[in-house]
Amino acid sequence: MMGLISRVLAKTGLAPGANSGNSTLSSEFTDRDIENYYFRIITDCLKRMLVPAEDIEVIVRRSRVDRYGLSTFTAYVRILKWHPVVTPVLLQNMPVIDARVRRLIQASVILEQTHFSGLWFQVSSSAKGTPTSLLGLPFELIHQHVDSKQPA
Repeated sequence: MMGLISRVLAKTGLAPGANSGNSTLSSEFTDRDIENYYFRIITDCLKRMLVPAEDIEVIVRRSRVDRYGLSTFTAYVRILKWHPVVTPVLLQNMPVIDARVRRLIQASVILEQTHFSGLWFQVSSSAKGTPTSLLGLPFELIHQHVDSKQPA
């Protein structure tokens, strides 16, 4: 992989030793670089869902190092303004958003040495426009037992 990156950088004139003056180029990504990469993936995904950028705050942080030595990153999506149509749809589709973000991350060669622990959504009661009482009617969940011998 380093050979591929070196060839790409050599063609752009950014490779070490490619007339770049006295500066040096590190081949390693910092935690901040990886956080910014995750941030761009998540904000692009939310933008495609028509979530206004000023209504959310996305924070990506390195949370820990796992047992295999990989840095684990976690993303926090805080909803700053409650939109009565967009926000419930956003919250209802959290699993879809998480799956899309994970699919993009898994397709990335740059981030193959990190781990993504997931998205954490948070809506504060002090966010602008949040409901002040429960909306909708309570409903009863019906759990159906699936027999392991029959196809699902």
